[in-house]
Amino acid sequence: MKKKLTAIFLCVALVAIAIVGASLAYFTDTKSATNTFTVGNVKIDLIESRFHREGNDNSGDTSIPDPTQTASGMKYVTDGHKAFTDDEIKADAAKYSEYIAERGKNMVPGRNFAKCPYVVNTGANDAYVRIRVMIPHDGDVDNGGIINAMFCSTATSSGEFQQGAKGENWPVVEMNGYTGDNGLKYDVYTFTRTEPLKAGAMTEWNVWNFVGIGKNVTNADIEKAIVNGVITKTSNGALSLNVLVQADAIQSEGFKNAAAAWTAFAAQK
Repeated sequence: MKKKLTAIFLCVALVAIAIVGASLAYFTDTKSATNTFTVGNVKIDLIESRFHREGNDNSGDTSIPDPTQTASGMKYVTDGHKAFTDDEIKADAAKYSEYIAERGKNMVPGRNFAKCPYVVNTGANDAYVRIRVMIPHDGDVDNGGIINAMFCSTATSSGEFQQGAKGENWPVVEMNGYTGDNGLKYDVYTFTRTEPLKAGAMTEWNVWNFVGIGKNVTNADIEKAIVNGVITKTSNGALSLNVLVQADAIQSEGFKNAAAAWTAFAAQK
């Protein structure tokens, strides 16, 4: 159902920030977990929840309940499977910042945060959407990585989001695919929805499951990450790392498919 990976980031405080604006010729929208940007009649919300659609996120967080509802009439979630409803996920997302603040008080190796992004089309037009999760790249770590992270491969195997460039059951992955304003490089995991998201609808699958500090991370690993700029210290001495989550949308009308829409989107940058 899911593909596990070892990425490279430390999360004492998880922060989602916007990194790219939208454009003007087509109706588009770009949304982060904290900021809103709207153009024309395309509007989306990016939400984050503890709730994996079917509840089995493998995070090991015992505070997360099991779903009690039964899926019915969804396109990418099998009828009869236990699943959280859209309303349950949205209600949990409204309290997600509280969850991060509480669980982050005692972040230790082996502890994970549930991090399940969804997109809601709140505009009047059907739209192609994509979600990108960006993880600071730090290959200079002795044990192979600081952060233990897992994306939801069911997002691609279900057919809702496109698979990797060679048909792999995971998103398109670009190592060092983005460079931030501070020069820090990020590995980019791009989930592109295959069909337009209808006005008023929400993506059925969360594209990510969790992030956390790897259980074998040492003090030396953390110090090396600080030197490399991957981890920063706040004024009170706490450690912090930015995990970038971004959702983009573009009108579906006038485009043959998602690939054509995103080609047009890129041309406007």
